Amino acid sequence: MFMADIAGVRVLYTGDYSREEDCHLCAAEIPQFSLYFNSEKMAKTIRRLAEKSLEVGESVSGLLVKKAFTCQIMALDDLHVFSQLSTENISQRITIAYSGAFGVLKHRLKQIFESVESLPDEESEGPAFRVHERLTVKYESEKHISLHWRSDPISDMVLTLLSSASSSSSSSLPVTADHWLLNDVMDKRPSPPVDEVGELNVVVAVKIALACLCVNPKSRPTMQQIDRALSMQGPPLSKPFSMITLGELLGHGGKTS
Repeated sequence: MFMADIAGVRVLYTGDYSREEDCHLCAAEIPQFSLYFNSEKMAKTIRRLAEKSLEVGESVSGLLVKKAFTCQIMALDDLHVFSQLSTENISQRITIAYSGAFGVLKHRLKQIFESVESLPDEESEGPAFRVHERLTVKYESEKHISLHWRSDPISDMVLTLLSSASSSSSSSLPVTADHWLLNDVMDKRPSPPVDEVGELNVVVAVKIALACLCVNPKSRPTMQQIDRALSMQGPPLSKPFSMITLGELLGHGGKTS
């Protein structure tokens, strides 16, 4: 038995040692066909998120889990129910140098964040306040304060602001939060922008990040608005990147672009 390819036609020869006539088998022809896939994806809310009826255009905050060809949106606390994954909160603590007035520190943070509440002495064992019910700032001594938090974007932002203030040449914060320079509160680990396009992209990204940190979910930008802001090429910056303040990005100052 052997296979022969003649003019693109494959023929299987059998019965080499048989006196019977050879049987020629041609290759099977496979018809052409097309596959069509639906590009639209549907995600269903389950458990806690499904208890409330949603209106058209209403935003949903949850965890998107994809399993096989199904997508589900669930609350973070329900993750262990529908999967083998579990979540943990990591509590962190750091002591930083600060020699200014503790009350002034609280007042200046109030100018940036919507929720800054004092804690009773019996709960914190000394003067303390909490930012957005996430990060706790405690008075330790005349030259030190301690921060207690669980990792999340708002806590990391407060930590960056206070750390940059303690490591600056002055021992106190600027007069108002609006005067804090964007270049001073940015993470120093990534490489800084090297041209005007990069600087503009950083400004747009920080504006979006600050808007997304708003406590009221209805005041946060939608994904469509974020996509439009990131895809559109805005006008050039009206001032040098090193002179842009946090107040301008929060909408408390002049235009930056």
